[in-house]
Amino acid sequence: MDMSAMTTASRWWWRPGWTPGRSFYDWQVMPTQPVADKLVEIFAPTVARVPGLEQVDAPRLRVEVQGVGFVDGVKGVDLARLVEGSRSLLAEHAPFPITFGPPVVAADGVRLPIALPEELLRVREDLTRALTDVWIRERVPEFGEPLLPYLALAYTKTPVPVGEIENALAADGFADFTLDDTVSSLSLVELVCENGRYDWSEVVSAELSRDPHPLLERLGAGTALAGSPR
Repeated sequence: MDMSAMTTASRWWWRPGWTPGRSFYDWQVMPTQPVADKLVEIFAPTVARVPGLEQVDAPRLRVEVQGVGFVDGVKGVDLARLVEGSRSLLAEHAPFPITFGPPVVAADGVRLPIALPEELLRVREDLTRALTDVWIRERVPEFGEPLLPYLALAYTKTPVPVGEIENALAADGFADFTLDDTVSSLSLVELVCENGRYDWSEVVSAELSRDPHPLLERLGAGTALAGSPR
């Protein structure tokens, strides 16, 4: 199928289970601040030229890793056990590098897929393990489904021809764009949808406390890796 002849859909529709005022617990990876700021700066001119695209601002850039459940369905005692188990398991992981990009046009906007490092898969497995230590597997969102991580750069507010977005990305030289970063912690957030946008607030963070990944030791642990912005 020729994707360039298709149009994207509006991002803003109620997903299953979502209603006004309802919120959701989710484990997420946040890009480091320098990388988030750089991504917004680099892609802003391209997004601004495509009517119907809305750029995600730096504080809302995130990568979903493992859902927990709607807040109104999670008891406080369960949440405490889930957090304790998750933080204990994640502490056994070391910080590791990830790579964002190149950008792709999705059904509802522009994404930077993540070249999936083995360590991120192990992190997700441990988050799932912490959930199944408390609940049956049927309660775990997307249990057993593959992890296909990405960072959303922009959403479509109205239908936009896919070809128009692809042409804008190509014209600005993003075909081979990648940017490297370092994951040193995860955040459990409370995700809400209000006023036509998703926002979140951090509930708790979990540090990856083991000795750094060998690559990070060579390059300097805790710093963003050098990327290729264009």
